[in-house]
Amino acid sequence: MAAAKRQEPREGSAVRLWGAPTLERDEWTASVETDGPKVEERWLLTTGTFATPEPTEWATTAHREHELLWSTTGNVTVEAAGQLWLVPPSLGIWLPAGTPHRVRASAGAVTYATFLSPELVAVDWTTVVGIPMSRLLRELLLHNQNEEMSTEARLRLQRVGVDLIRPVRAVSLDIPLPKTPELLTIAERIIADPADDRTTEEWARMIGLSGRTLMRWFQRDTGVSLTQWRILVRVRSALIDIAAGKPVGAVSRRLGYANPSTFIDLFRQVTGHTPAAYFRSVNGVAEPGL
Repeated sequence: MAAAKRQEPREGSAVRLWGAPTLERDEWTASVETDGPKVEERWLLTTGTFATPEPTEWATTAHREHELLWSTTGNVTVEAAGQLWLVPPSLGIWLPAGTPHRVRASAGAVTYATFLSPELVAVDWTTVVGIPMSRLLRELLLHNQNEEMSTEARLRLQRVGVDLIRPVRAVSLDIPLPKTPELLTIAERIIADPADDRTTEEWARMIGLSGRTLMRWFQRDTGVSLTQWRILVRVRSALIDIAAGKPVGAVSRRLGYANPSTFIDLFRQVTGHTPAAYFRSVNGVAEPGL
């Protein structure tokens, strides 16, 4: 990331979930020059930490290294490859070397930029993708910041970290976002906390509308009802967490479902599969636990 500045609203911009296209592709994506090296020649990777006490936007930049952008708190978005990506704590964004991008972070966010040498770190993908940020991967990347470590120990740690960086192939559910600013405010709050169980009437009062008007506007903007949309957001969040190795039971409770069976039924309605069958069919991985 480049030098930071205070975040100013961009007319027509909107936070997008994974894979959802932006309204238009900006000119900057074709004109940004790649900056200088971030990783010393002998190392595979390095990680920088960026705390933002107030809303912050970093200038558009590109790096000669691959970049894994991830966060632990707050709302972070990345604009790259003509798309806007939401960065939840459980998922990082992989930006291939030379990819122009712009990063925004909310007040109180903590964002990390892990740079990886393209000469020493070979990967099988060449596009912007999601990377599950397991607790082990996060701790390894943070421990790598410890200066008191031998060269051999640091290289071993970095090799293990690289081995843990694998893209999420299963997260493919596209969710439309409303264009109306008031509705977008609601959408962003639900995305930040999918377990929020406020009723339609409560959401409507928050933005000064009647429940009927909110339902009509939301259907007009997204093509689905608010209730259906919230289910999509919860399933999307579950896909990310389960892909990162979290048990289905724990994920369902985090999303507000006391009974995992209720969540599994909703998951099946949206994807056509149970969580276990979905991940077997998409990734060929072992059945997620409960």
